[in-house]
Amino acid sequence: MTVRMTDPSGGVAADVSGDAARESKPDGGLPDWLAEPEGYEPADDRSTFIERNLGSIGAMLAAVADGGQPELVAGPVDRLLGHVSTSLRLLGLVLAIVCVNATRNMAFGYVMLAVVLAVLAIRPARLMRTVVFTGLGIAALSSLIALPAVFLGQYSSPMRLFIKAFITVSLTVGLARTVPWNRLIAGLRGLRVPNSVVYICDVTIQFIDILGRSMLALLDSLSLRSVGRDRHKMASAGHVLGAVFLLANRRAREMSEAMLCRGFAGEYRVPRQRWLTAANAAYLVMIAGMCAMAVYFG
Repeated sequence: MTVRMTDPSGGVAADVSGDAARESKPDGGLPDWLAEPEGYEPADDRSTFIERNLGSIGAMLAAVADGGQPELVAGPVDRLLGHVSTSLRLLGLVLAIVCVNATRNMAFGYVMLAVVLAVLAIRPARLMRTVVFTGLGIAALSSLIALPAVFLGQYSSPMRLFIKAFITVSLTVGLARTVPWNRLIAGLRGLRVPNSVVYICDVTIQFIDILGRSMLALLDSLSLRSVGRDRHKMASAGHVLGAVFLLANRRAREMSEAMLCRGFAGEYRVPRQRWLTAANAAYLVMIAGMCAMAVYFG
């Protein structure tokens, strides 16, 4: 229905649709459809793959260069190890990994496992949680890979590999989380590691930290821009990883140019370390006892 309206002066008529004429109020107020609230409730969506997987990877990468924080070295063991030279601790870590994986008798592995668990029990809860979760995850993956050996008659291989992997990862993560990355780099130079190897380790640690934080920022921006149900999560994850790759390429060039502008000639110069200390002597005695025990058990 259409109502034809004409102004009193005889002007041009205007057509008003029947719906508008019916919905308009006599007192000149707003129509009912215009007064209705326009609240929007987006549909629930699950972003488990992106948030948990990529988010956890980004958080792990961002935490690489966060070692040596006060809450991580608050335990008595880490306070004592803080007086030991970083170069000596790196050497002890390498010898411990070699001894654990070279011995065939699992008695030595059980002794090292008991030592690792005892030290872990008196460390801060945050450090304990990081070491346990990381060690158990990698150890479970290692034992899963060795699981086919059971069909060949080697029934103890998965458990042996599980214990050795857990000890190795626990020692490595414990050192990486309690010593800042700049002291680790200085410790490598104290062991006369070539400058090229130290440069690769230094740049890798810095870039892992930067890329982890960049991935977390990209995931936050993606979640803020995602309203409602997203049916293309794999494409969104691919976009995030592609953006991180491009960012890594650009920042690598920027870091190289910045180091050249600051006169870096590829040589790391660190102050001379004091080796003849009581803490270093006690640590050397412990390392020597561990090596002798590994040779005894074979």
